[in-house]
Amino acid sequence: MKRSVLICLQATPLLLIATFTVCQLVALRAGLAGILLGLLTVSWFFKYCFVVLDAVVAGEEELPVLSVEMVNPVDEQRPLALLIIAIAATYFVFWLRHALGAVGSAAIGLVFAALLPACATVLGITRNVFRAVSPASLLHLVRGLGWDYALIVVIVWLAAAGMYWLSAAGAPIWLLLAAAQFLLLLEFALLGGAVFDHRLVLGIETLTRAERLAERDAREHQAERAAMLDRAYSRFRVGKPAEGWEQIEVWMRQHDDSWEQQRAEYRAVLTAASAWDDGRAADRLASVLITALLAKRENGTALDVLEQRLAHNPAYRPSQAAQIPRLAELAGAAGKKGLQRRLTAPADPASPPADPAPRP
Repeated sequence: MKRSVLICLQATPLLLIATFTVCQLVALRAGLAGILLGLLTVSWFFKYCFVVLDAVVAGEEELPVLSVEMVNPVDEQRPLALLIIAIAATYFVFWLRHALGAVGSAAIGLVFAALLPACATVLGITRNVFRAVSPASLLHLVRGLGWDYALIVVIVWLAAAGMYWLSAAGAPIWLLLAAAQFLLLLEFALLGGAVFDHRLVLGIETLTRAERLAERDAREHQAERAAMLDRAYSRFRVGKPAEGWEQIEVWMRQHDDSWEQQRAEYRAVLTAASAWDDGRAADRLASVLITALLAKRENGTALDVLEQRLAHNPAYRPSQAAQIPRLAELAGAAGKKGLQRRLTAPADPASPPADPAPRP
């Protein structure tokens, strides 16, 4: 809740409220000539409300500035859909008045009013009008948000009562316009914040800005690694393994900021190189990584790397012969008797010698 309130107090939404308030005052004073300006500003404001919902659900720490893309009438139809739903619900309540009486229709109206925030939230998340009016979807959201949803409904009703009090007290029109806009933005921010907090219960996959940036960086990193591996593989293919290995070494030196990063990078490059028809690069990578893992006392991971390499090259042995007894001992202690027997079996004289492994 606190995050949702603070995000509405940032400069971006406050400046937007001030700008739209001035535009609406101009539209009111312009009479008929200001109808178009008034409709545009109201339309743009409600579109920005859904932008706020999207941003808070995604875990954004700052709200985006209103842009032309956001107010595109072709791309953004959610405010119009919500307006149609609200009008249809109001008409239905008045129609029920003839069958249920004033008390019954008022009770149904209160239920609709309590479900309207849920309707706006489902519409904002799914962009599907039919799901926004589906009782199953609405109840799933209400159950998922729990008491947070009840609190938001109470806040909405208190805000409506506050607006009525301001109007009855003769507050200036600019204050009424600004307060109404702020309270609507706050409502959408509170709904988005509640969905973000309960996203695991609701089964909604959301990414924060930091997560999206990390995902983008990971994609770019994978593309750069694939390009490097293509260059290295081409060197091995034309009989220049030293140049191919140099490509890998340069890459690894560029990504050794931490041991966790270096280990993950070695394993990723090893997995890719294991698919090559020339196994020398993968053998050498495995030897480098096993040496580093044993030095870090990550014995289980060293055995995993050894098994991974043996699955592709049964004749593989670590380049440092002194490591073989140690690995055999670790395999026996881990209950991997098959791996232990393979390491203690006599080496195949027909197998090619392993390349010497450089220091990691």
